[in-house]
Amino acid sequence: MNFNVSPCIIHFFPPFAIGTTTESRSIDDISDKYLSLLSPQLWSRSMAMKTNDVLCDAPSVIQKEKTEVNDCGFQIDTTPYTSVSEGKAEVLFPSTHDVFYNPVQEFNRDLSVAVLRQFASEHQDGIRILEGLAASGLRSIRYAREIEGVKEVVANDISKQAIECMKRNIKHNNVEGVVIPSHKDASMLMYENREPSKRFHAIDLDPYGSPHIFLDGAVQCVIDGGILLVTCTDMAVLCGNSPETSYTKYGAVSVKSKACHEIALRIVLQCIESHANRYGRYIVPLLSLSADFYVRVVVRVFTSQAKCKETFSKVSWLYQCVGCETFTLQPLGRILVNGRSVKYQLSHGPSVSQSCTHCGYKHIMAGPMWSAPIHDREFLKNLKESLIEEDFTTYRRMFGTLTMMEEELPDVPLFYVVDKLAAVAGINLCKMVQFRSALLNAGYDVSMSHTCKASIKTNAPAQLIWDIVRAWEKIHPANRAKMKDDRAGKRILEKASEHTISFECHPDANPESRRKELLRFQVKPEKNWGPKSRAKTSLFHTHEEEKRVRNQGKKRKHHNDSHVLEQTSKENKHIVKDTD
Repeated sequence: MNFNVSPCIIHFFPPFAIGTTTESRSIDDISDKYLSLLSPQLWSRSMAMKTNDVLCDAPSVIQKEKTEVNDCGFQIDTTPYTSVSEGKAEVLFPSTHDVFYNPVQEFNRDLSVAVLRQFASEHQDGIRILEGLAASGLRSIRYAREIEGVKEVVANDISKQAIECMKRNIKHNNVEGVVIPSHKDASMLMYENREPSKRFHAIDLDPYGSPHIFLDGAVQCVIDGGILLVTCTDMAVLCGNSPETSYTKYGAVSVKSKACHEIALRIVLQCIESHANRYGRYIVPLLSLSADFYVRVVVRVFTSQAKCKETFSKVSWLYQCVGCETFTLQPLGRILVNGRSVKYQLSHGPSVSQSCTHCGYKHIMAGPMWSAPIHDREFLKNLKESLIEEDFTTYRRMFGTLTMMEEELPDVPLFYVVDKLAAVAGINLCKMVQFRSALLNAGYDVSMSHTCKASIKTNAPAQLIWDIVRAWEKIHPANRAKMKDDRAGKRILEKASEHTISFECHPDANPESRRKELLRFQVKPEKNWGPKSRAKTSLFHTHEEEKRVRNQGKKRKHHNDSHVLEQTSKENKHIVKDTD
């Protein structure tokens, strides 16, 4: 990724400044209509200064040699344009606070370009793409310049500042005839294009946080057989930290688990499917990715009332033991086919007893979540073959991740984690290759999951998993004397095994992606990497900085202040006693 600096230009971008352009302007050009959009406190302060016929008579200060800040809080961005080159696109940013950009997401954008190339190759007449939340327009510009057969890319954003930045970048990259900027609410734009003649071939949704408010419109304005690319960055919600919030946003309860990132993917797929079913449509997942701080799913949308009836057999409830984290999935329904006769029946349940059969602890419930395959192996194979190394900076990671997805068992939801199994049993468990060999030697299939390094995805029953743990514990005994009687691991180790376990190395125990030393799991790309903060206007930016500084160590400061007050109170009481 290259960073270049163009000649210095002074710009001022007021928030929600409808009708403004990127021409240079001073603080004195700000009118009352912009001030009226501010918070009551800042508006009052600004109006009080204007009453004295002086907007700000205090001297300006210089921050980091590039930013002029007035005493009243206005900031003039004097930083030169920063150009960011990614793929075949080059975008200009007036300030790092005006328009959202995250360099860590380059892998996401590279993969999206590759996916849409593969999709566009199936449509000889060209495709129309909608990017609902385009920000700087970088992704849309890359689509226009790097994908053959793109007729039109509608780059939409509700932020006026983003639109101004987008227009500048569209012109800078000479894609005015292909990329069309749109300044609308993304949901309303999609509702306006629900008619079959107006629908898009592909819709890309990459919001800050959850995309749930956009899904209803998205499933309606994509053509039959069209493609949706959806990103979620609210991983704390999807991974079980707030199950109640997960239910309100996605219609499913999440749970804390070592397999939480795959659970997140399955919750998102279930949510998209439920939105599509309301309009007689259903989804076919092509690719489901968990990477860095987000999940990304790629699905095709089709129309069929008959297929919609099959959905309740594709989603399941999850039962998870709170002691050993053994999990069981129970589909909501089942389909019985007898010749031409097709019957839809509810599942018999529950599929678990009140207490876990392995450790005796209770179960918790989560879901419903998608339990059908989350990848299309044929699509992944074709996508890998279409990759061109010179076109993508993140080629090695893309190829490695796609290879891992291709290796995953398609009909096996979720997985166990070796580290967790060892922690439950209180032992140092065997190596991954040995554990995989034990499963393969027992006649079962096994793979890893791209979402976790130490994952064991297998169609073997949970009884065999714990038999392997018990067999290894016999070779390397745990200190059972120090274990409490009600510990889940002790109860599991004391049970009798039902299978004969062999740890002899199996030829298929080492997966191809590991043998070829592919880049499978990305290391942290930079310091303090993550989803970043929301895009902020340069107006009143200093107030944000002051708030950030003021809140640093707030709890520690509060504790210290309380301690000082307590000490002062004791000293005062002591003085009063001495005086008496």
